[in-house]
Amino acid sequence: MDKIVCIGKNYGDHVKEMAAMLGDRPADKPVLFLKPPSVLRTAKAGETLSLALPSGTVHHECEIVLRLASGGSHLSMAQAEKAIEAVTLGLDMTRRDLQAELKAKGHPWTTAKVFVDSAIVGPWRSVAEFPRYLEEPFRFHLNGELKQEGWGRDMLTQPAAALVHASEHFPLCAGDLIFTGCPAGVGPVTIGQVGRLSWAGMEYQVRWDS
Repeated sequence: MDKIVCIGKNYGDHVKEMAAMLGDRPADKPVLFLKPPSVLRTAKAGETLSLALPSGTVHHECEIVLRLASGGSHLSMAQAEKAIEAVTLGLDMTRRDLQAELKAKGHPWTTAKVFVDSAIVGPWRSVAEFPRYLEEPFRFHLNGELKQEGWGRDMLTQPAAALVHASEHFPLCAGDLIFTGCPAGVGPVTIGQVGRLSWAGMEYQVRWDS
C-alpha cells in the first residue's frame, strides 16, 4: 500500500450536516485528502480493537472502504471498476475542533485528519463474493446507540467515478485504500466508549482506551 485516499462530502445528508456544523459549502467535485499508512489500524472479525484518542473534540465517520488490486493515472471507468478488489467498513476519525479552526484560517487541515489511530478498517470481503455491496446498509453504533446508517448507493460520486477523479490528480497504486465518505450522524467519541461497526454479517468493535 502506498497511501490512503479519502473522499469528502460524498453523501448529501452529511453535506447538509457539515454546512450546519462548520458552515461548509457543497462541492461540485469530490473532495480528496490523504492519510499515510502509519495511522492505519485493522480489526479482525469479532475483535474489539483498542484505540488511542487525542485531546479535543474527535468525531467518528463510518464509511465503506475499498482496496485496489491495481492502480495507474488517468484511469478509465472500466479500469477503475476492475481495480476494486475488496471492500470493508472503516472509520475516518477527525479532530473536528481543530478542523474548524484551520478551515476558519484558510489553512490546510491535514493535522485534523492525520494522527495516531485515525484510520480504522475491518475484515476484507472480495467484491467477487460481495458484488452488491452498494445495496447493503452499513451501521455504526456508539455504546449501543445507532449513530450512522448508510447505503453505498447514496454516494454522490460512486466508487469507480471517484477513482477516475482521484487518478486525474495523482497515481493510484495496488494496495491503496479508498475511504468513500460517510453519511450523516457524525459526532464525538470519548475515552471508554465502544463503537460497533456492522455490515451484511460482518461486525467488529473499537474502544477508545487512552
